[in-house]
Amino acid sequence: MKINRPTGTAGNRCAGQAAFTLIEVVFATAIAALALAGMFTGYNLAGRQAQYSACSLAANAEAVRQVELVMSVPWVQSISNGPLFATNLTAPQYHNLCLPSALSNVVNCTNYTTISQISANPPYAMIEVQCVWTLPNYGGTFTNTVAVLRAPNE
Repeated sequence: MKINRPTGTAGNRCAGQAAFTLIEVVFATAIAALALAGMFTGYNLAGRQAQYSACSLAANAEAVRQVELVMSVPWVQSISNGPLFATNLTAPQYHNLCLPSALSNVVNCTNYTTISQISANPPYAMIEVQCVWTLPNYGGTFTNTVAVLRAPNE
């Protein structure tokens, strides 16, 4: 039995000649692999940036918390030394960043508080808090700084 097949511009071809060549398949696979590698790399970079941003925001919140703690202490004006606050607030404070964590992915931070007199008349003090934190596998120590001016409670 003979089956008539419609002939197009290719003429009478055998069924095996209508497929892709090996070179076309290799190039299509290579292009697909490059596209997938690019998507995975982009996803990984976006995840790392999101983790860094979350830690930086949490460190900033920790520094603001320390500033608010220092500002809540009553100001005692000293004639010779300028503003006096509770001395234990300027000691380094060790905390964990307020992040979702499980077992070993806790990020530690240290708050360094500096209180300095800016002017005597009118009396102003600058409260500066540096929150220093390290994110594993990011290679380095990061610092978030918050500074405010304060006047006495009069």
